[in-house]
Amino acid sequence: MQTEDTAAIKQLAEDWHAGWIAGDAEALLDLYDDDPVLMPQNQPPVIGKNAIRPLYQAVLEEFNVAGGGDMLEVEACGEWGYFWSSYTLTATPKAGGDQLEDSGNSIFIVRRQPDGSWKISRLIANSDQSVPSN
Repeated sequence: MQTEDTAAIKQLAEDWHAGWIAGDAEALLDLYDDDPVLMPQNQPPVIGKNAIRPLYQAVLEEFNVAGGGDMLEVEACGEWGYFWSSYTLTATPKAGGDQLEDSGNSIFIVRRQPDGSWKISRLIANSDQSVPSN
């Protein structure tokens, strides 16, 4: 079962990446469970799909996102699991202008659903880039 669970969690990570590359906010939201919490860097937690949706929609309406990452660790135990990954991304403004580049790490805490699938329950992301000073 452990091998099947880690394979399913790795597929979830691939689906996550594909949703960003496709620019599909709803596909990304479908990967979350019913009570997700997003913990972005330098911002308060964003709780629930209805709060996360406008954030993703705004980013994906303004930018084309490209990038990749490496899964560094994946684990499943009972109803919970996690994966830790590094990422690099380039966000290109659809209206033109300078690209934004970022790299960092994320940890996804995932939960087994009643149907046996895995969904994102908590997501913490932090950039390797320093925060600009004012």
